[in-house]
Amino acid sequence: MKPKRLTKSMKIALGWDGSASLFDLDMMAILVDKTNSVLSHEHVVFYNQLTAMNGAVLLSNDNQTGAGSGDDEELFIQLSMLPAFVDKIIIAAALHQSGDRAFRDVNEAFVRMINDETKEEIVRYELGEDFSDAAGVVVGDVRRAEDGWRIVLTAGGTRGNFQDICGAYGLTDFPESFFNKKKSLNKLTLLDITKPFF
Repeated sequence: MKPKRLTKSMKIALGWDGSASLFDLDMMAILVDKTNSVLSHEHVVFYNQLTAMNGAVLLSNDNQTGAGSGDDEELFIQLSMLPAFVDKIIIAAALHQSGDRAFRDVNEAFVRMINDETKEEIVRYELGEDFSDAAGVVVGDVRRAEDGWRIVLTAGGTRGNFQDICGAYGLTDFPESFFNKKKSLNKLTLLDITKPFF
C-alpha cells in the first residue's frame, strides 16, 4: 500500500463500545531500529508503560471497559522528539486475555490515525469488520523517509498477544510481570500540557 504522508505530530486512537458486554482492548507502540529490532523493553509503550523517549511517545490512559463515547485510548507521537536510532514505530492493538474471543465479538471497535495538527483522520479500520477473526492487529508503522516520516499500513491480523507481537521484533526478555495488567492508569500527554485544564 502506498505510504501515507504525515506531519510533525500524530495521534493513534482506539475505541469500542463497552455498554453491552465488558471487553478490554489495548494499544501498543514498539520503537525499532534500522534492523527492525527492539533494543529493550524500555522501548515499548503499552498499558503498563505509558511513555518512552521522554514523552515523545505517550499513551494517554488504559481504558479497561470501553466506557464513554468516542476514542477510549489515545497514543501520541511527537516525531521531532524521537532520537535518530528510532527508525520505525510499530502500532498494534489487541483484545486483552482474548481466549476464544475476537474483534467480531466487540461492539463498534475501531482504530484510527489522525494528523494531530490538522485533526484530519488519515486512516480508520473497523476492527469487527476488517479483522473479524483476529484478536490482535499490527496496524502498520510510522517510519523515517528521505523527506520526513510516513505511515505504512500492513494491517496484519493475529491471534497473538502483545508478548508475541514484541517477539516478532526480537524482544523476548522481559521483566517479571511485565504484561500483568495493573490498575487503570491515566496520564496527560505533553501535547496537552499547554491546553487549559478547565
